[in-house]
Amino acid sequence: MAKNNGSTRREFLKRTGGKAASLGLAAGYATVHAAKPVTAASARRVIGANDRVRIGVIGTGGRGGWFIKEARKQGADVVAVCDVCTIRLNQGKRLAGGEPFATDEYLRLLDRNDIDGVNISTPDHWHHNMLLDAVKAGKDVYIEKPLSKTIEEGKSMVKAVRATDCIVQVGNHRRSGDHWLRAKEVIESGKLGKITWVRVFDTRNWSKNDPFGSTEDIRDKVDWKKFIGPAPWHEFDAHRYFAWRWYWDYAGGLMTDIGAHQLDVVQWLMGRDGPKRVAANGGNYFFDYWETPDVVHSVLDYDDFCAVFSVGFLNDQGRVGGEFYGTDATLVVADKFSVYPQGGRRPREALEEWPNKYEGPAHVANFLDCIRTRKEPNSPIETGHRVITAAHLGNISYRSGKRVGWDAAAERML
Repeated sequence: MAKNNGSTRREFLKRTGGKAASLGLAAGYATVHAAKPVTAASARRVIGANDRVRIGVIGTGGRGGWFIKEARKQGADVVAVCDVCTIRLNQGKRLAGGEPFATDEYLRLLDRNDIDGVNISTPDHWHHNMLLDAVKAGKDVYIEKPLSKTIEEGKSMVKAVRATDCIVQVGNHRRSGDHWLRAKEVIESGKLGKITWVRVFDTRNWSKNDPFGSTEDIRDKVDWKKFIGPAPWHEFDAHRYFAWRWYWDYAGGLMTDIGAHQLDVVQWLMGRDGPKRVAANGGNYFFDYWETPDVVHSVLDYDDFCAVFSVGFLNDQGRVGGEFYGTDATLVVADKFSVYPQGGRRPREALEEWPNKYEGPAHVANFLDCIRTRKEPNSPIETGHRVITAAHLGNISYRSGKRVGWDAAAERML
């Protein structure tokens, strides 16, 4: 991650060309992007049938490490890795195999001409600046969900990407699942009748074993200034490093981290760009070091149906899934997809069923294919922006204690 406005950044922007315009962010950090399509894209190599796609990975922790392994399984070469923590940087080098270029300055990675696409798997507060810099450098991008930290950042990201011809796949990986396409077909066929209520949820029990609760003192292994980057300054805190998802400076908590998937299911399958009204409630009921809630519920009104998104990491009884309640039948998403008729109580025979499976590998495959074909990916930038906007609205409601209205077409609060 680059120093905020250091010489490395200035030299990079000069090299990549384009007319720069400052963008004001909530954190007070200024970044730049081209007002016209990126000239670097014109130098993009044509990838032949026997050529291997070359990938750079920025952020080589959990998700970045997974992406490295998956990309290599799909036949890509990971030629460069970047992380501000030496432990994770070394992990990325091992997973990539061979002798990849390794750095803690992401602009140095983007400046290389032996990279076709990049994966961005950093904390959310870095997504905006890194994506803009990546497409300015003419790189195709797979950016982990949630796309943005704020609604305004998302708008800026859409504008910057569409000023280029770069492929950008947002990590809402359910979009690459054929089993979800079948669910959408069932809904659109009318088999469920009029759907008036959708319930989606994700429950996990971290009360006995918090996977991000480490307080290991790794200050000598992390470049803390580069981790903080565009966020407000805070002295080193191991919790903030390991559990950044649960701090408002770096992310939006469970609402955005999990909502990026579950609210995507709602809006995609129901054919909506965004809710009309959102109200959220919850709190910190167990994890005293979290700033964001450990249990939270969002009620989203889409005018002709209501959606309820519930997420809590203190009990795993409900697990992960959803239910689409129609006047004629119900679609239940759990370990498998099942359509149940109205009348009586379960257990009863399903009208039809099909398997559920993890879509991550298919999503990576789609990204790599789009680098070659230049086709639109399954989860383009607008999709990632619209779904995370719904989650951001939930956080705005939660933090303000008020119901919020939204005009999805104009992208403005009501």
